Amino acid sequence: MLRAADQRDGAEPVRRRRGRPAQRLHHRARCVNRDSGVRVSGAQTPYIRSAPSGVRAGLTCGLVDPVGVDEPSPRLSWDARLPGEATVVVRADGREVWRSSAPAGSYGVDVPDDRLAPLTPYTWSVEGHATGAFTTGLRARGAWEAPWLAGDPRAAVSLRGSFTWDPAAGRAWLAATALGVYRALLNGVRLGEEELAPGWTDYAHRTRYRLLELTDLLVPGENELELWLAPGWYAGHVAGGGPHRYGDRPAASAQVLVRDDDGIRRTFATDAAWTRRDLGRPRADLVMGETVQAPSQEAGPAVEVPAPEIVVEADPAPPVRVIGTAPAVTVTEPEPGVQVADFGRNVVGRVRLRVDAPGPVRIEVRHGEELTATGRLYTDNLRSADQRDEFVLGPGPHVVEPAFTLHGFRYAEITGWPGPLTPDDLEAVLLSSALAVTGSLTVSDPAVRQLVANIGASADGNLVSVPTDCPQRDERTGWTADISVFGSTLSFLRHTQAFLSGWVTTLIDGQRADGAVPHVAPVLPEYGYDSPVWSDALVEVPWLLWRRYGDDRTLRRAYEPMRRWADYCLAQAEDGLRPGRALGDWLAPGTVETPKSLIATAALARSLRLISYAADVLGEPHAPEYGEAFTRVSGAFQRAFLNGPRLHTETQTGYAVALAWDLVPPEDRAASAQALAELVRADGHRLMTGFVGTPLLLPVLSETGHHDLACRIFNQEGYPSWRYQLRAGATTMWERWDAWHHRHGLQTPAMNSFNHYAYGCVGDWLFRHVAGLGDDPRGTGGGFGELLLRPGPVPLLRQAHARYESASGAVESGWRAGPDGVQFTFAVPEGVTARAVLPVRGAWDGMTVNGTFLMGLSEQLPTTRLADGGCALNLPPGRWSFTAPAAATAHLLQEWDDLG
Repeated sequence: MLRAADQRDGAEPVRRRRGRPAQRLHHRARCVNRDSGVRVSGAQTPYIRSAPSGVRAGLTCGLVDPVGVDEPSPRLSWDARLPGEATVVVRADGREVWRSSAPAGSYGVDVPDDRLAPLTPYTWSVEGHATGAFTTGLRARGAWEAPWLAGDPRAAVSLRGSFTWDPAAGRAWLAATALGVYRALLNGVRLGEEELAPGWTDYAHRTRYRLLELTDLLVPGENELELWLAPGWYAGHVAGGGPHRYGDRPAASAQVLVRDDDGIRRTFATDAAWTRRDLGRPRADLVMGETVQAPSQEAGPAVEVPAPEIVVEADPAPPVRVIGTAPAVTVTEPEPGVQVADFGRNVVGRVRLRVDAPGPVRIEVRHGEELTATGRLYTDNLRSADQRDEFVLGPGPHVVEPAFTLHGFRYAEITGWPGPLTPDDLEAVLLSSALAVTGSLTVSDPAVRQLVANIGASADGNLVSVPTDCPQRDERTGWTADISVFGSTLSFLRHTQAFLSGWVTTLIDGQRADGAVPHVAPVLPEYGYDSPVWSDALVEVPWLLWRRYGDDRTLRRAYEPMRRWADYCLAQAEDGLRPGRALGDWLAPGTVETPKSLIATAALARSLRLISYAADVLGEPHAPEYGEAFTRVSGAFQRAFLNGPRLHTETQTGYAVALAWDLVPPEDRAASAQALAELVRADGHRLMTGFVGTPLLLPVLSETGHHDLACRIFNQEGYPSWRYQLRAGATTMWERWDAWHHRHGLQTPAMNSFNHYAYGCVGDWLFRHVAGLGDDPRGTGGGFGELLLRPGPVPLLRQAHARYESASGAVESGWRAGPDGVQFTFAVPEGVTARAVLPVRGAWDGMTVNGTFLMGLSEQLPTTRLADGGCALNLPPGRWSFTAPAAATAHLLQEWDDLG
């Protein structure tokens, strides 16, 4: 029986934030309350580390001070464009190894491959502007020489080996990898903070390793290296397909390498001399759960297995970590011996227990997102996912939690607990790839603040090694459309460059030889290939990374796969029309379906245009070819689906894709937008869109002069709407608009997730069209250097403000409404272009800029009156405050009145 309290793994000190979460279900059973909210996630701190005053902290390959960089020519970047030429210096042990000049306006530079050595820490600086650090990896171009040891098909086991260390030997490093998931320990002490290492990849092509320095942790003489190895994604349950999808049992490999003046040598590695021991975790599955008990004394020799013939490379993405904890808020007892803890919000991770057992106990913890009417745990929507952990404990105090499983839940149902359970007895430990926070959105409406929080929570919970669709049922796969439609919102809120770039590699790994792109990455063939919008993520995501971060490397890596995908689609097209495929406007409400062939043809046109843009960016010769293909396909779209400005089959999604992707002739654009507006009014100002139409609908309305209708849709509180979910107590984004319905209850358990970020795509509209912070959607430049600041006050909001730490510097945009007018504020960094569009009307005589009348600054700030009466002007770098009097903003007050 387990007695020791040393099973407490992965805990981190965090700050606590007070507040009571919304409750949807109430029970008459015994209830213990605690007046506490959710502890702030560690991911909610700014990603920029401290640096000398006036100097910015830099990134290497999109990460802060990464350890284990295998990129041949690492890119050094900083979050501002240089005002003038600056010297870049890279040093190792204080010795200069490379010096170059970065031109004015740049925000990154590449270090030549031949100036770097393996397993070497480097520091770098951009004179007067930025500093950073990185440590190179093995730089073996995917080769891996250490032997591999087998694990258990079901259990987590301990693999152990000992070696002798001489402190004079040099600097020591551990490089470890697995087919499965592992933890590394040295002399019984855990190394690093990573969870579920090394993550999930397409194991037919690659796995990844992590690098850790051991120099200061080793002791003179004998040291013991230990790997805890579990099935993970490799041999455990994946996507409802049962266990052993990739292999019958996991395997791990590790090597200790020393670097000294003579070079690098391997001093120790996994081999047949290692032992394998019981870890006291006979069941360790990501989807099904884990059993924790006292380890037996069973031990035997480790079994060496053939090395996989795949690439083993340094992980280019942030590791999965514990990002915080959420305390239990209430405990109920719906039946004798059955106790249910409510954590106040939907979370992703595992439960940590604190128990003082009077004797031997067997505690079972089951996890779920909802409760039944009787207060028991609802698990039907988990499908085959068990989400069940067991703890077999001896007498005495214990702090225990699983190590190799992952659950999506708000509620935990506990049986076998010795006596009454209190909220102090347990907490949720939250896991995520913990992308750095780069954006914030502040609004006056508490409901919208909750919506923004829900978007962030679903993002964090579904970014665990790969961007997944859901964290709770047996699916949990890297659906392409979900991240494609959510990627822009996510990239405002989090720094996605390294994470999504690594995932693009995984997506490319899954592309078929004929060019077809899978629906999920890592690829699972039974989930299918070549659905429009889904498979177009191969084009959309690299283009997003270029636009946000100036990441031409991912764009170049994806360029030929993009072309193969486009050629595959063009080969299917008949007279420019692509046949309807698969999923269409997934989960759209309403009775009129958007033709799948319309979506397929529109998505093909969109990808062709982006590939043409990418060719120009990369200096490739194919831009005219794909530009002409776009013209052919868009012409076919117009002939097949449009009758003048109107669609033959009128749906919100149909108009949204046609207008957003420039498939309507310019002369008909206004009339098509008006037709969409009429359709929205006929639908009672309710959206009727699914995964394809929802990210486009509100932006299209706002961009075509119908911002008032976009606001009415957004402010809608009935089904289907975002506020409907909030009124129902949502704490994360739902997969379906009617995941729960006031008349019908819960949707079909066959597919009903309460933690799905796709409909969080509305965050992009909130940033761009409400707070007004965005880049020009018609631009093609990289690094967020073409700003379009277009605030759009929303009835029922008194204030909105956004801030984004872009690749080109901090950008801000916002507004505040009062009885005497509206104040608009902007912050523009150096080296970018910024066009501001103010939603004012009538005379501008009373408008002021930073306290001076606008009309008196006509030479410094020339303005343009737009067709709708708005004011457009180009803003130089700096902070700007415009105040528009009531006379110029009366139309905004009328929109409030129109809401009744």
